[in-house]
Amino acid sequence: MREFEKPILVLSACLDLQPVRYDGGTIKDEFVIKLRNYCEILPVCPEVGIGLGIPRDRIIVYVKNNTYGVFQPTTGRDLTQELLAFSNNFIKSLQEVDGFLLKSKSPSCGVSNTTVYKDTEGKEFYTKGKGLFAMEVLKTYTDIPVEDEGRLRNPQLRDLFLTRIFSLAHWRVFSKELKTITELMNFHRTYKYMLLSFSPMLLKKMGRLLAQYRSKEDLESIKSEYGLLFKKALSKKPHAGSHINTFMHILGHLSDFLTSREKKHFLEVLEKFKNGKLPISVPREILRSWAYRFGDSYVLSQAYLDPYPEELE
Repeated sequence: MREFEKPILVLSACLDLQPVRYDGGTIKDEFVIKLRNYCEILPVCPEVGIGLGIPRDRIIVYVKNNTYGVFQPTTGRDLTQELLAFSNNFIKSLQEVDGFLLKSKSPSCGVSNTTVYKDTEGKEFYTKGKGLFAMEVLKTYTDIPVEDEGRLRNPQLRDLFLTRIFSLAHWRVFSKELKTITELMNFHRTYKYMLLSFSPMLLKKMGRLLAQYRSKEDLESIKSEYGLLFKKALSKKPHAGSHINTFMHILGHLSDFLTSREKKHFLEVLEKFKNGKLPISVPREILRSWAYRFGDSYVLSQAYLDPYPEELE
């Protein structure tokens, strides 16, 4: 079993069981509560951060002249500049981060499904959108996963989020300790199939980059560019077909040891996965069990088949 580095995760304080919601309550999300045990948590509540009380009157997101703002109707306070200033200062204070998990529907933290109004009184509906803090985070961190707990109820989005934050945490820690090109090549080898599922083009580009190594003087520049490409690749969103292509590559690696009935069954499993009838963990587990059975250390070393702690599946 893999040992996983702890991702540095910015988490909405209400999801961290802190009583900071507008009504003084907390959010008990079972998945988030479990995830906290595997991460280094950096809690944040932008609304409390700008001095709003607990409990506090309702605040809303509005749009005027294609510009988004935040307003508190009962007090007549426009909080836009205060929230923007807090957001920018908080983002600048972060030295390292592997992901953000924020509160859905929130006028500050919502990554999805936040109600946006045409007016500052919150009487005329405009659209469903994002909170102001989340908007600033998304502008800044284009290659870092940013989600809310509502979206992570979708199994595919949850798998993608977990895969990304644990992979980025691995790179963050590994890159600080990297001493030789061989170590970097081994890291690349471990992530070959994962990178294939995210971006075959960037996988090839990263391979060509490693091939440029000539002397120790090249290592630092290659490491720096490799890290950027690694994050860029993981910011892609693989679809079912991308995963099936990767599974077929691994199947090909093990094919000589399998019976025709085993291969047929696996193809049927992939068809069910393609049609959304099975989670991605099923074909992963089958391939991993075959690799154990045949003692295939190469397949067993692949992060793609073991991307995050199984307790979080």
